[in-house]
Amino acid sequence: MGLEIISNTSSTFVTIVGGKFTIRLPDGADDSKAVERVLEKGPNAGSTIKELQFNKLSGKIIGGYMDTSDYGTNLIIRLIDTSNDTFKLQIPVESRYFGQVVKRIPNINVKDDVEFILGYDSEHERPFMYIRQKNVTVTMAYTKDNPNGMPGAVEKTVKGQKKLDFTEQENFLFDVATEFVGKFDGSTGKKEDAVQMITEAFNAKESSEEIPF
Repeated sequence: MGLEIISNTSSTFVTIVGGKFTIRLPDGADDSKAVERVLEKGPNAGSTIKELQFNKLSGKIIGGYMDTSDYGTNLIIRLIDTSNDTFKLQIPVESRYFGQVVKRIPNINVKDDVEFILGYDSEHERPFMYIRQKNVTVTMAYTKDNPNGMPGAVEKTVKGQKKLDFTEQENFLFDVATEFVGKFDGSTGKKEDAVQMITEAFNAKESSEEIPF
């Protein structure tokens, strides 16, 4: 029988559901800590699934990309923990979590481990996300008082009613996120480029691990 190297490059997918980091269990799998949820959208709407829920996700950021599908656009952040397990954290661009993360990006030291933490704002009755490194909360680089180039809301009149338009701010933060994930592999941050760069790196690693006989 010949010798071969089997490599596992799959990552655990982590979404945010009900203010919790969530890992969906494979069909038929079970865990005493799992909770059940009925899917409300998508082709499997109405199906019951089992998930594990957490308040914190830790690891070192090793890459990412912007992923667009029929269900919207998501920021995907790739992490690796101390056990060398890898994760893909999905943050919907249209969620409040996106701004809470991206506004901190310039202050994140990618050389150090990072903690993504979900909390609950009892005053406004909604969950929120913040980031810590070395037990210290990573502050926002873009705020209302110190925008650092981030556009503010623009007041517009729509059907006789004045409303705040955050389009320019949202586009600014989208560009910040795209530039951030693109720095890891020299790509533009698009999924296709990121996958190509990761594949090339994996193939190079396999070649270097070939048995020389």
